[in-house]
Amino acid sequence: MNYLRTLLIGILLITVFDLQAQIPWTRVTPTPQENTINQVIRIPGTDRLIAACAGSTIMMSDDAGESWDLILNPAGMNNQYICKGIHFINESTGFINGGSETILKTTDGGQTWNLKYQGNTIYNWQCINDIEFLSDTHGFAVGDAGQLFETSDAGESWQAIESGVQANLNQIVFADSLTGFIFSWTTHCLKTIDGGISWTWEVLSDQLPQGQLIDCYFTNATTGFVFIEGNAPEYIGYIFKTTDAGLNWTQVFSNYSAYTGKFAFFNEQQGMIACETWVYQTKVLLTNDGGLSWNEISQPWMPWGAANSMIYTDENTALSVGNKGMIFKTNDGGISWQPEQNRTFSGEIFDAQFPNENVGYVYTDVSSGGVASNGLMKTFDGGNSWNYIFVNNMNPNSDFYFMTVDIGFCVSENFNDTVSLLKTTDGGESWTEISTGYEFKPYDVKFFDENNGLICGEYLVIRTSDGGLTWEDVTPGNIFGAECYKIKYRSENEVFIAGSENYSTTTVFHSTDGGNTWQTITIGDFGPAKDIALPDENTILITAGVEIFKSDDNGLTWNQSTSGNPDFLYYKSLHFTSPTIGYAVGLGAFANIERTTDGGDTWFPLETKITSGLNAACFFNDDEGIVFGENGVMIRTTTGGVTGTYDQAKPIAYSYFSAGPNPFEDKIIIRPLAGTNIIYPVQLLLTDASGRQILEKQVNSGNNEIRLSAIDVKPGFYFCRISTRTGLSETLKVVKIW
Repeated sequence: MNYLRTLLIGILLITVFDLQAQIPWTRVTPTPQENTINQVIRIPGTDRLIAACAGSTIMMSDDAGESWDLILNPAGMNNQYICKGIHFINESTGFINGGSETILKTTDGGQTWNLKYQGNTIYNWQCINDIEFLSDTHGFAVGDAGQLFETSDAGESWQAIESGVQANLNQIVFADSLTGFIFSWTTHCLKTIDGGISWTWEVLSDQLPQGQLIDCYFTNATTGFVFIEGNAPEYIGYIFKTTDAGLNWTQVFSNYSAYTGKFAFFNEQQGMIACETWVYQTKVLLTNDGGLSWNEISQPWMPWGAANSMIYTDENTALSVGNKGMIFKTNDGGISWQPEQNRTFSGEIFDAQFPNENVGYVYTDVSSGGVASNGLMKTFDGGNSWNYIFVNNMNPNSDFYFMTVDIGFCVSENFNDTVSLLKTTDGGESWTEISTGYEFKPYDVKFFDENNGLICGEYLVIRTSDGGLTWEDVTPGNIFGAECYKIKYRSENEVFIAGSENYSTTTVFHSTDGGNTWQTITIGDFGPAKDIALPDENTILITAGVEIFKSDDNGLTWNQSTSGNPDFLYYKSLHFTSPTIGYAVGLGAFANIERTTDGGDTWFPLETKITSGLNAACFFNDDEGIVFGENGVMIRTTTGGVTGTYDQAKPIAYSYFSAGPNPFEDKIIIRPLAGTNIIYPVQLLLTDASGRQILEKQVNSGNNEIRLSAIDVKPGFYFCRISTRTGLSETLKVVKIW
């Protein structure tokens, strides 16, 4: 019996360890997450903190922010969804105001969410800007262009109210059950003194300076504060206090370097405000006398953009949350602040390359706010630690390529638009700068050996045969108005460039003499080819918007690859580890990476639990690799991104309509799925893969199907957005073939 028991325990432990080893992707940095945190609150009646973030992300903490759990894609919203704000009316019921003018509701403390309202917009950046409730059933919501909504059934339905204004409405604040304010960006506001039955557009007070009203906070029914950023040229930051519910205001603070202040109070006496400064930092002011005086803390201060929202967890402890997932914590009442987010890269990682498993390079945004700059970082230990080896403070149009661990090239556009080549032979320890003499925006640089190389970009391709000392124009044919994005060498003589002839064509330029002359291969009108891969001696794959195309005969004929991804993915780059296994990364609705095991004929999406777009993949073999992307995100896999059952992304999305035939020739017919009826009027919007509007139509009446004529639309891939009067909205991917 003891032997059998020991054997069973051993089998169980092996199973557990095997399951742990099968985790498809590990987040390396940043932790806990990378998306901008817009608001953090405490759920009433609990100690739980909950935060609303961009990137369709919600964060929850039960230990005052020491650790966080993530909930992604609430209510089936895609990765680009913006959770702009969050409000709870009790421990179980809460709301998210977000992108595409949406309101989501939870009744289980934030674990699951349902869509309750959606406006008639296709733009994710158009948000419901704030929500406030006067009771468990009665609440208000506001948006841009004077939008004002009211609910009397605990947010199950929302009715539009005529506000009488066209200003963007940003914040709702009630001093008590009757007196409330809705603020725009100015000192004008909508005010109610009857609990929202009527609203009047008026100047908050003539005692206030002209400027942007950034934040308002009431500590009780009569005492409140506003932060105002004064108009040009001074841009002085002001704090004003009221003790009579907003009838009169008294200035209690002003400073020439204090912008975009956000308040937090522990009680009526103790509070703080975080203000961005002209030196691209965020300083904190403290009050312990009910806001009569505000004292600036000593440096070091927090970075720019670190205080979108602040909250006390106890008398001494508070959190400040901000851009790119920044979290700062104080344990001494706000006197000093420590980062709680672990971050390696300060911004987006545009490209990456590993000459071997240990040594790697990334091209990344190195700015923390304010002045834009990019740079190269290097690792010696397989990506565990990174250090800067080059920073370009002049222009973001740059790229790099390393032939070996030591020999590398960086191309950059200077302030005078002249492109320079920087060369290193010691792994980036030192660089030699060489001017090419050409003015254009460079997108890629590749060298076959130390002498022969190409730089391509906007309207131009240039070539060197002496290590970059001299350059000649070898632009393929007449491609003015087009762009060349990526270079791939197959041999010293054979080279390919992915690009476009006239912005819309999908084109590959092919040279068999090292780039001196070019053959133009036009694949179609699917948008510019952005990346290219050469898995073997005859195979070429290119990305174009939301499509991948493959040629098995070195570019003579092309076929569209098949994807098992039901949603869009804007491809950024391709990476093949062998002739059959490859990865495509980009910005997707739900999945942001796909894998192929048949040389690129078919692709299936992988679940990464990352909502940010991905830009570059580096694999050391078929299974082990690192992927980099937006907001400084870096993830790692040792399983090829899959478990034994192939972890595919499984979006929880709602489908209301179908579009057919798909592919179509001259018209699209929109029909509701079972359980859905079309409520007129209906707005139809057809856009191409870049988001450019192609067709727009409003249908005011009809039967239970809608026909959209597309006779004059070019063949290609499009998105059809359907929006109804009741708030139903869906985007369908459609293809025109003739």
